[in-house]
Amino acid sequence: MTGGRGDVPRTLAIVVPAFNEERRLGALFDALERDADRVADAARFRLEEVIVVDDGSTDATGRLLAEYDLGGRLRIVRLARNEGKGAAVREGMHRAQADFALVTDVDLSTPLDDLATLAAAHAEGADVAIGSRALESSRVLVRQPAYREAMGKAFNLALRILTGLPHRDTQCGFKLFRLETARTLFDQQRVRGFAYDAEICVLARQRGLRVVEVPVRWTNHPDTRVKLFTSSAQMGIDLLRIAWLARRPVRG
Repeated sequence: MTGGRGDVPRTLAIVVPAFNEERRLGALFDALERDADRVADAARFRLEEVIVVDDGSTDATGRLLAEYDLGGRLRIVRLARNEGKGAAVREGMHRAQADFALVTDVDLSTPLDDLATLAAAHAEGADVAIGSRALESSRVLVRQPAYREAMGKAFNLALRILTGLPHRDTQCGFKLFRLETARTLFDQQRVRGFAYDAEICVLARQRGLRVVEVPVRWTNHPDTRVKLFTSSAQMGIDLLRIAWLARRPVRG
């Protein structure tokens, strides 16, 4: 899998949004040290940088990031206040200086090894490969509580009905972007919260980009940043905005 560049490895950035993650950063650092280069190499990438976007954390997240190095490849972006996961991802993607960018969560609910599965979709022509928990061959190793799972399914069903998107799971936090074609999506992105993934998928379809849904492994971690009422209410509002966007003519 050469990506049209002979034997030259394609470069990879890993973008990680982080808000008040002092309890989970240690496990992320360990996984990056242990696995990131091996996983990138197996997918025929060269890991260029890891960009952690500190989304206005008020705990020790900033201090812990400042103490970590990753061989000089860690880039820390700090937002002055908490703006939301979508805003943090957008900032990280704007800073990425690689051929491809993997977006993943601090808790690595999907293991880094599944990068190879997403990379295979790009080798077959995808512009965006989105990890999915909802396909027949997806493996959900530890499930969410039933009420959260039901809320996620309801959001996705409403999204498909209102926008016509075919994807069964837009909210899994493991996505690989070919930056040459997908960077414009983040220039156009407006949703700042957890529903940003759905907006990116709508924007990609409007611009004729190929989005491929790929089965991945996924493990629920109970220390979630998705709050039952406040996050869900905002996602509902964002869903209506995304549905309106899906019906607008493409500009630019």
